Amino acid sequence: MSLTPSINAGNLERGLRATITAGRVLTDAEDLDRYTADTFWKSLYFQARGTPLGRPDIVVVPADEREVAETVRLANETRTPLVAWGGGSGTQGASVPIAGGIVLDLRSLNRILEIDDASLTATVEAGLNGREFEQRLNERGLMFPHYPASAEWATVGGYVAARGSGVLSTRYGKIEDLLMSLSVVTPTGEQITTVSAPRHAVGPELTQLYVGSEGTLGVITRVTVQLARLPERRRFEAVLFPSVDDGVAGIRDALQRGHRPSVVRMYDPVATRTTLDPVVSTGVEGVCALLIFEGEEAAVEVEASETLRLAQAHGAQLLDPGLSESWWEHRYDFYSPPHHPALPAIWGTIDVVASYSRIGAVYEALQESVARAYAPIGLQLRAHFSHWYHWGTMIYARFVIPDAAERPDAEALHDEVWKAGVDAVIAAGGVFNDHHGVGLKLAPFMRPQWGAAFDQLERIKRALDPNNIMNPGKLGFSP
Repeated sequence: MSLTPSINAGNLERGLRATITAGRVLTDAEDLDRYTADTFWKSLYFQARGTPLGRPDIVVVPADEREVAETVRLANETRTPLVAWGGGSGTQGASVPIAGGIVLDLRSLNRILEIDDASLTATVEAGLNGREFEQRLNERGLMFPHYPASAEWATVGGYVAARGSGVLSTRYGKIEDLLMSLSVVTPTGEQITTVSAPRHAVGPELTQLYVGSEGTLGVITRVTVQLARLPERRRFEAVLFPSVDDGVAGIRDALQRGHRPSVVRMYDPVATRTTLDPVVSTGVEGVCALLIFEGEEAAVEVEASETLRLAQAHGAQLLDPGLSESWWEHRYDFYSPPHHPALPAIWGTIDVVASYSRIGAVYEALQESVARAYAPIGLQLRAHFSHWYHWGTMIYARFVIPDAAERPDAEALHDEVWKAGVDAVIAAGGVFNDHHGVGLKLAPFMRPQWGAAFDQLERIKRALDPNNIMNPGKLGFSP
């Protein structure tokens, strides 16, 4: 048993069954086994070996926010570890219950509570599936412009807890830019709701404290988010740049002149060949950038023509726009078989972000420390730039080592590649994550990334969660 000495599994189960709706407290082995891994490579690797990184002692599927609060209250009183579970689609191990205890599956909290057509906002429960939310909005001519690759599985609360980003982020922003307010059950069982307006001037914005907190500071139960109207038009374009540096400069110039494509997806030569072409069949080699513009007809035409003009000033050649449209239609295929890696490969996405003045050095650091250093054992690094800002951009750099999970040193090799890449990124002035979260995978690097400021995060954690029950061991906090 993984439960703390203050309570045994039988006592905890009886306490939960006394306050939670019948049938929503699960203890059968088959039920518990469903919560041993997210999509983090190491969690899948050990799950496949029959020795999972973590397994809950009890699963609670709360019917409402009251049952969430009661579960957290009991966990705190008994000092039982608790992990909030959304869609289980995270890539960093944030949902793996490494200390056992309770897994709180929030997917029954899946109602749309309000759609405010005048304000273009919606209030929804945290367990609502992202794809379902989008379909319901589309029926009303609306959209939630946060289209992550995980939309088929992830929940809206998970978007917030992991500080996620979707493919439309260059125009609409990441999840923190789309969030108005949220409700949270604190680690001691209280229910709170943050101020209804973002970026207010009535003190620090508590809402943002919980964005990216990965369940370590409380359980998000509902959120109010901004919506957008479905665009009148989407225009698709594709270009080929002479080099990565030229591509970065061309897109940077467009963004810093105020143009906002909804999608900019720029693939380096390896990724064009091994990631993009198998899905879209480009027939091109080199640095391929896919662009999508959306909104009212006239505005789309101006924005697209000016962005293409600036790209051509940096040597871009215009390609068939159908490449971009095909990517849009198949954008989720990249994350499903046969295009997504699977065991027995070793893989991981070294997601990094930096200012424009540093991004070239960061890209080269990844090439040197990962692509070239591990090429002799068959590693391939496929990098694309998928989220862009006025001040910089991010690199989605996936490494794949075919069949390497069969090696006796597979775990050590996985960790070695990650350390080499992250150390190089930090040394080059980058930040090792843009939107995938931290979880277990990146926990060892939090202090090197933050420096002395990490002490402040630890003080906040101790103040809000004095018994350290909330997702212990994640975000670099103590297990």
